[in-house]
Amino acid sequence: MRIVKIFFLLVILKEVVFATSFSLESLEKGKVNVVAFVTSWCPICINTNDYLISLSQNNSGISVFLLFVDEDIPSSITQTANLKLSSISFNDSKKFGVTQSVPYILIFDKKSELVKKYHTFNENLISKLINNLKNDLYENGTLAPEQRIDLWQKNRF
Repeated sequence: MRIVKIFFLLVILKEVVFATSFSLESLEKGKVNVVAFVTSWCPICINTNDYLISLSQNNSGISVFLLFVDEDIPSSITQTANLKLSSISFNDSKKFGVTQSVPYILIFDKKSELVKKYHTFNENLISKLINNLKNDLYENGTLAPEQRIDLWQKNRF
C-alpha cells in the first residue's frame, strides 16, 4: 500500500514540476512567433534548438518559445528577450497538438494567427516561411489579399 502511495505522489509531483505557464496569450503581437516542443536529448531536437536559438539571436522581429517536453530546461541554454524557455508536461503539450514525437513546431504570423505546423525539422522550409512572414508575405511568397492586385481580374474586362 505504501508503494502505491509513493508512486501516486511521484506522478502528481511530476505533473506539478512540468506544469507550464505557456499559453497562446503569451505570443508577442507584431512579431513572428515560433513555438517549438522539443527535448534536449534527441538529435533532431538538438539541431532544432541550435537553429532556433541562433534565429532568435539574429532577428529582433521573431519571438521563439522552446518548450521542453517532460524534462527540465538545459542549463546550457539561457533565456533572452526573443527566446523564452519553459518545461511542459506531455499531457499539457497534447493541448497544442503534440501527439507522439518531437520536435513539433508551430509558426504564428504577426497577428498571432497560426500559419503552419511542422511535425519535423526542416531548416530551409522554416527559414523561407519565417522570412516571408517577416516581410508580410504568405508562405508561398504571394502578397496578402489586401495588398495584391489580381491581374486576371484587371485584364479580364
